[in-house]
Formats: sequence, C-alpha cells, structure tokens
Amino acid sequence: MKISHKLVGSFIGVSLLTGVVGAVAIAQSLKIAETLAMAEAKDVAEVMATSITHNSRHQESFSAQKSGDLQHYTNVMHELQKRDIVVVNRQKLILADTVPENVGTIFEHDKGNEIQQTMQDGKTRTFLEKSVDYPQGIKLLVVPLKANLTTTDGAMIVEWSSLYDQAIAQSRPTIIAISITSLSCVALALLIGLRISSSIAKPLHVVTAVAQEATQTANFDLQAPVTTTDETGTLATALNALIKQVKALLNDKEQRSEELQQALHQIQTTQLQLIQTEKMSSLGQLVAGVAHEINNPVNFIHGNITHINSYVQDLLTVVQAYQTHYPNPPQTLQATLDDVELDFLEQDLVKLLRSMKVGTDRIRQIVLSLRNFSRLDESEFKAVDLREGIDNTLLILQHRLKAKPESPAIEVIKEYAQLPLVECYPGQLNQVFMNLIANAIDVLDEAVQQRIKDGQPAQPSTIWISTQMKAEDRVQIIIADNGLGMPETVRSHMFDPFFTTKPIGKGTGLGLSISYKIVTEKHNGEMKCDSTLGEGTKFVIEIPMRQSQPKFT
Repeated sequence: MKISHKLVGSFIGVSLLTGVVGAVAIAQSLKIAETLAMAEAKDVAEVMATSITHNSRHQESFSAQKSGDLQHYTNVMHELQKRDIVVVNRQKLILADTVPENVGTIFEHDKGNEIQQTMQDGKTRTFLEKSVDYPQGIKLLVVPLKANLTTTDGAMIVEWSSLYDQAIAQSRPTIIAISITSLSCVALALLIGLRISSSIAKPLHVVTAVAQEATQTANFDLQAPVTTTDETGTLATALNALIKQVKALLNDKEQRSEELQQALHQIQTTQLQLIQTEKMSSLGQLVAGVAHEINNPVNFIHGNITHINSYVQDLLTVVQAYQTHYPNPPQTLQATLDDVELDFLEQDLVKLLRSMKVGTDRIRQIVLSLRNFSRLDESEFKAVDLREGIDNTLLILQHRLKAKPESPAIEVIKEYAQLPLVECYPGQLNQVFMNLIANAIDVLDEAVQQRIKDGQPAQPSTIWISTQMKAEDRVQIIIADNGLGMPETVRSHMFDPFFTTKPIGKGTGLGLSISYKIVTEKHNGEMKCDSTLGEGTKFVIEIPMRQSQPKFT
C-alpha cells in the first residue's frame, strides 16, 4: 500500500472516530434530555399524586371519592401543568380524565400492562401509547396512588411528551453545535490528511519514480526535482547524489573494462603476430638453408659447363683434324665411328651443353629467388622494388599454378607500371603477397571443383596482379581473381582474427588478419576488399612511398 493511501486512510479513520464521538455526544445529549424530562415528569407526577392522595384521605378509597370532585381536581391540575392526566382504580377503570368522555371506561392503552405492575410493586413506570390520532405515540408516566404506606388503590397516568419535546428543544442547539463541530472536525481531518498526503506522498512518488526509471533503464543522467527543504527534499538530494556516484562508478568500470578489452585484444594480436612471424621465420630459415645447399653444387656444375664445352670443342677439333688427315680410316675404326654416330654426336653434344647451361641458369635464378624470399623475417626498413617481391612470391608458388589432372593451369596476368623504390619492410610485404596469392589459388581451385560438381563447363582460372602510382605519392597493388566471390556476411568479417571459411585443418584465419595489420599499422596504408558473389574477388593495397617514421614491433 502506498504511503499516500496509508496517510489518507489514517485521517479517514480519525475522521470516522471524530464522527463517532460526535454521534455518541449527540446520543448522550438526547439521553440526558430524555432523563431530565423524565425526572421532571416524575417530580410533577409525584406531586400531583401526593396532592390527589392528600385530598382523598378522608375517603376510604378512590372509588368512594366523589367522581365530580376527582374530575374537578384533575381538570385543575391539567390547567396548572398543561398536560393530560388520567386517574384509574385497581381495575383500571378511569375515574377522572382530561377528556371527560373517557370517564367510566377501562384504560387499555398499556400494552405491556405497565399500570397493573405499578399498582402491584408501587414503582413508577413509563410506556408509549399509540393510537390512530397519534401514530408516533405519546409518552406516558404511571405513578401509584397510595391510600397509606402499604396500600395502593389506583394509579395516575401523566403525559410527559411535552416535557420531552421541551427538553429536546432545549438541547437542540447543543446537538446542532456538536453536529457542526463533528462535521467540521471530519472535514478538517480529511483536508489535513489530503494536504499532508500531497506534501509528503507526491514528492516521495516523484523520487521513487526517478529511482525506478534510473534502475530499469540504466539512465543515470536522471535527477529528482528538489522542491522542498524538509525531509523529502533531503531524500531527493541524497538520491541525486547517489545516482551521480553510481554513474561515476559505472563510467570508471566501463573505462577499465575497455582498457582491459584493448589490452586483451593487443595481447591476442601480438600473440598471433608472434605465431605467424615464428612460422615465417622458420620457413625463411628452411628456404635459406635449402637455397644454400642447392646453390653450391649448381654453381659447381654451372662453372664447369664452360670448361666442359671448351674441352668438347677441342676434342671435336682434334677429331675433325684426324678426319681431314685420315679420310680413309681402317675398317675396324670405321665400324666404331659408325656405331658412335660421330656426326650426330658432334651436333647433339653442342645442343646438350647449351641446354645444360640454360638449365643451370634457371636453377640459379630459382635459388636466387629463394634466397630473396628467405628474408621474410627481416625487420630491416629499406627502399625496395615491390615487383621483385611479387615475382619471387609467384616463383615460390609456381608449382601450384601449373595444370593438374583435376584442374587446368592458372594464368597470371601481370600489369606492372614503372614504380620507384618504396620504403617498407620488404619481408613483411612479401608475407602479405604470399597470403593473398595463395588464397587466390585456393579460391580458384575451389571454383573449379564446384563447377565440376555442378556439371558446369570449366572456364580459365586467372589471377590479375597490377601495380601503379596513385596521387599523393602512394603506390597501389591490386591482386584479383575470377573465383566464386563471397557474400557480404563473409566479406565484412574476413579481416577478423581466426575467421575462416576453410575446412578445419586447412585454414587458421590468421593470414588476412595479420596482412591487414601489416599494411595498415606497419605501413600506414589501406587494404580493401571488393567481391561479387559468382564473379570474383579483388584486394586493393595502398601504401605511401615514404614512411614518416618506421614502426617496430
């Protein structure tokens, strides 16, 4: 129950109590008036009865008294007291009456036989006489008439309604005053209750509403209005201070939570970078070791091919000289020359040496690319030709670009514009190129398998790589494919850590996330992805040619 209801209920109770007290006072006033009227009536009746008894002592009984004298005396008493009087004997026969016509009849208006009881025990009684003329009733008083101290010969019946009416009339101003006072007290109590309820409950209701809204909506900018200087005003002020304190605590908590979240995110990012860097470092060491081991025997072979070619030419010169000086060799020698096919050997040996030289040159080029790519873990900040890093990456992935039984070869279209040297971390940018080109190859292989599964005709798989200069000394690298593309739900999360659409064990979701951080954070660049479902995907990288300040991690 609300406080306002309790207060109003309390004052209504007080009002009702005041009304009850007023009603009791009115009832008591009526009772007192009735008691006084009855007391006066008894006094009058007893005086009259004593007078009648005194005047009839010389008679043996009331019945022996002359009816004319008794009637005369009754009339005199009626004139003096201004009230009706009836005198009856023991048989309730009317001996005298204010109404003479009733003399000689039996008095039968005491339905409770009050007259007979009074004559028996000598006690004064009252009763109410009702008739056709007086439906509301007439108040009557029965007084015994005693011939002596022990004998009752009759009774006198005296009307006392007029005395009662006079008493009530005299007490009416008091009753009216009590009624007005009671009603005034009730109205005043209700008015005071409503005023107090309004002055206390309304501010409390406002304060409670503000407190509930602040807790339910978590809006701690709310403030309760302070309209008074009493306890409710103090309560509102205290609530406002509490809300401000809670808001300050929540802001501090949110700030600390954001700081912890940023620290956790930074730790996770650093951990991912360390993992990927360690992987690439191990790969770089492995590639460098393989390149070194291959380089030594290849250099040995390549260096000796020149000498072998010289020696073979000398030997062929000697053979040709022998053929010139001995055009007709012995039969056994001619047979040996025919078996050896000296003419074919002379022509093919030169071609073979030339092919060996081309092969060793190709191997040396591959080893050089491996050695360049093995610098992935370098943290050196320097100016390099980005096209060299892209070509080295393509050379590493050459085996994945060739045709396979289940898929055709992937064509790489390069559109390189003339670029100056770009200041960057070449090892880390090579890592970005490796991730993007490897992902493009995976997507194209998946597209081929999907088309085969759907029964669609195969189409050429192509990767486009272009470089160009942009405004404000920025370099743009675009790597695009004609794969299946991706929906917006995938594209919007592709740079999130651990997000991958590849099967378990085939992708970790780290490559694109780390590549994005390398471009945006380490090189102050931009990395965007445009993809159309069913048409392909394009990655656009832009970095400045000059870095304001190298970033170390």
